[in-house]
Amino acid sequence: MRLLLLLVSLIALFGCISPSKAQSGRTTTEKLDEYITAAARHHRFNGTVLLAKQGQILLQKGYGWRNEATQTPNDSNSIYQLGSITKTFTAAAILQLQEEKKLSVKDKLSQYLPDYPNADQITIEQLFAHTSGIYDYKGVLYSNDSLEFTRPVSKERVLSTFKDKPLRHKPGKEVAYTNSGYFLLGLIIEKVTQQPFESVIRKRFIEPLQLTRTGFDFINLKRSEKTTGYTYWKDSVLVAVRPLDSTAAYSAGGMYSSVGDLYRWAQAMLTNQLLKPASQKLAFTAIKPGNWSYGWGINLFQKGQKLVFQNGNLPGFATFFVLLPEDNTVLIMLANVDDTSDATTLEPLLKDLLFITYGMPYQMPVSFRTVSVNDSILETYVGSYQLAPNRILSITFDNRKLFLQVTGQQRFELFPSSETDFFLKAVNAQLTFQKDAAGRVTQVVVHQNGDLVAKRL
Repeated sequence: MRLLLLLVSLIALFGCISPSKAQSGRTTTEKLDEYITAAARHHRFNGTVLLAKQGQILLQKGYGWRNEATQTPNDSNSIYQLGSITKTFTAAAILQLQEEKKLSVKDKLSQYLPDYPNADQITIEQLFAHTSGIYDYKGVLYSNDSLEFTRPVSKERVLSTFKDKPLRHKPGKEVAYTNSGYFLLGLIIEKVTQQPFESVIRKRFIEPLQLTRTGFDFINLKRSEKTTGYTYWKDSVLVAVRPLDSTAAYSAGGMYSSVGDLYRWAQAMLTNQLLKPASQKLAFTAIKPGNWSYGWGINLFQKGQKLVFQNGNLPGFATFFVLLPEDNTVLIMLANVDDTSDATTLEPLLKDLLFITYGMPYQMPVSFRTVSVNDSILETYVGSYQLAPNRILSITFDNRKLFLQVTGQQRFELFPSSETDFFLKAVNAQLTFQKDAAGRVTQVVVHQNGDLVAKRL
C-alpha cells in the first residue's frame, strides 16, 4: 500500500544519450528477460513479471525463490499478497453499484456511515481522490503493535486506529494519500449490498473471470503456489516475515493473486467486460486536484500517452500494476521481497521495462552494494563538470556523503561501489571519475543508456 506516485520520465537525468550496443540486436522478450535476470542476480528483484503489449504476452516468468528455505523457485503461477492493487477491485465494485443506481460517488459519507466523524463533509469521491483529510492508518500496521494485525482483527479495531484522529486538512482541498479512505469504501460496499466485502468481490469479479489464484485469506491459503514474504536485513540477509492478515488491510490492500489472474483482470477492465464505457472513463481519469482516480493513479508516458497504475507494499511483498490503455500494454510486477530497502524498490525496474518495450534507451541494473571510501578521496571529486553547453553537473560533499546535481534537476546522493565508481538509487545511472597522469580528477563518465563524458571546469 505504498503512497508513491509513479513518475515515468522520458528524458534521462543527464540528457539524451544514444543506446549502448549491448542493447541492440535482440528481441524485446530477450531484453526483458536479460534485464530482470540481472536484477535478480543483484538482489534487486525476487518475484514474477508479466508484460504484454497489444494483447501479446512478451514475458511471463518467475525469478528468485518462492521459498528460500526449500529452494522452491518462483514461476508464473506464484501467488502474492497484493497490497494496494486490491483498490482496483474495490473501486470497480463502487462503480458497478453506481451503474446500478445504488449509490453515487457524489454522495456524502454520512449517507452510509452516519456515525463517522465529519461524515457530512466528505464525499465518496474524496475517499477515492485521497482528498478526504482522513488520517492514514497504514503506519499502525508497521508499529510496535503490528503483530496484532498478523491475526484476524475486527473492523471496529481497525476503525479505532483512525476514526477519532483529527482531519489533516479540509476535505477536497489537498491530496494526502490515505488507506483509511479505502477501508471506509469497503464498509460502504457492505452497507449497500448487505453482504461481506469479500463476497461481493468474489461474486462480481473473481468467479465470473475465473480468477482461480485470487482471494483474501492469504495466511491460511493451502496451495503450493503460495509465496513466502521476505525483507532484506541490512540490504544483504533475506529474512522471512509474518504476513498481515487480510482483515487488517481489507478493502485497501487485503487480496492475493498471481500475474496471470491480474492479466485477466486487466483485460476485463480494458475491454469493458465489467464496467460500462462511462465508468471505465471515470476509472482512468484523475480527480482534481490530484492524480488519483477510482482505484488508479494517473500519469503520462511518451507522447502524452495515458498511463494508469496501482502499486502496493506490505511486509514481505511489493507489487506494481501498470496499464497503458491506448495500446493495451500491461505490466505486472509481483515480488515476495518488500521494498523497505532501496535495493528492492520496483519503480526504477518498472521504468526500464517500459523503456525496453517501447524501444527506448535503458540502463541494465547494477548491484546496490556499497564500499567504504575515505573522506579525503570523496572530497577530490567536488566541483563542476560540463555536460553540455547549458548543463553543468555539480558534485558536492556534505555530512561525509557525496551528492550530484544537474542543472535544472534535484540533488541526488551518490553511493560508492569502488573508489572511483558511484551509482544513484533514485535513478538508474552510474558515474566513473577519471584522473590524469598527475592524479588530478579531470572528468567524470556518466553511464546512463550509454556513456557521456563531462569535463571538469
